[in-house]
Amino acid sequence: MAATKQLFQALEFAHYAERFRDKVFVIALGRDAAFRELLLDLKVLAGYHIQVVLVAPDVDFQLDRLIGVSNKRGTRFHLSLLTEVAHEPGGGLPHLDLDRLRGELARGQMPVIAYHVESTRADALEPSFALGAELAVALGADKLYLVTAQAGPWLGASSRSQILREELSRLDAELSNAGISDPRPLLEFIHASLGRGIPDIVVVDGRRSFLFREVFTHDGAGLLFTRVKPSRVRPAEVKDVTDIALLLTPEIEKGRILPIDENEIEREIGFYQVYEIDGLLVGLARLKLFGTWAELAQFATLSRYRGKGRALELALKLIDQAVALKLEAVFALSVVPRMWEFFRALGFREVDRSVLPEAWRAGYDLARPSKAFLKELP
Repeated sequence: MAATKQLFQALEFAHYAERFRDKVFVIALGRDAAFRELLLDLKVLAGYHIQVVLVAPDVDFQLDRLIGVSNKRGTRFHLSLLTEVAHEPGGGLPHLDLDRLRGELARGQMPVIAYHVESTRADALEPSFALGAELAVALGADKLYLVTAQAGPWLGASSRSQILREELSRLDAELSNAGISDPRPLLEFIHASLGRGIPDIVVVDGRRSFLFREVFTHDGAGLLFTRVKPSRVRPAEVKDVTDIALLLTPEIEKGRILPIDENEIEREIGFYQVYEIDGLLVGLARLKLFGTWAELAQFATLSRYRGKGRALELALKLIDQAVALKLEAVFALSVVPRMWEFFRALGFREVDRSVLPEAWRAGYDLARPSKAFLKELP
């Protein structure tokens, strides 16, 4: 089991390494983030051909020395020092040659735009964030990362880790109610930056491995702010089998879903519906036939994409499929209380498991503390 888990973790890593290959990321460090803590994360990103531009305050005049030592050990940082930076979004790019930056990225180098910190108010927007946004817009970057210790308290106070631009006011209320000191300047900056065309902005902690986890794992490690992107529910295809297995693995490990292997997924691929956002598979569910009845099963959504009605869309697609197949009823089981309310809201009624098909009961562990729900079809 441990070896299998490691294999799936490796597949998850490979999935994102391929997805982000040759993409441009701008990573802006706040004054509370340490460059040295990110060195290993940055080396992994560069090793998998992600093009990174780093913006960093040079608080102790140490970056030149740190970069020199790191480059001796195999990194390819290229340091540029600025004497002035914009403190507000839209302040422009001070004396930066974008063609040179693009050339460095194309050659596999990692430009580091550093500036000496002036005396600014503690509550002022980080100059590196404003400059990072300017660079992200100018370079057409795919993501802007804001690295700051604020990420930890924000994640602890927020109810989700993916937030649409239209939801920022609700996050502001959540953070304020949790006693987070004046989050509005940074939230207003994020709102404005998304409006300027930056696809994704991520607030992430600057501790070692957090950036790696944010880039290369399903769950991430930060708060993802994004514009509305193309999304759809569609029938699954054979090419989705491995991604489906990856999404199901955490649910299987937690005992919420019974184990299933990729061969069975492929055999039953015609009964899966998947939820896709901008080409990324973020959720799924399956219709499992038992004669003239069918089970709505294997609901799974990436944790950062929950809470936006995606499971509901998947369930409605499965019910439509069951109606098209002229089935008499659909049923569902879960050990998770929030799913019990979910099925009730869909018009299912709770029933004793003994009324479910005999073929289903023969293959089910009735010791599981699940509740059963039934919905007759027209």
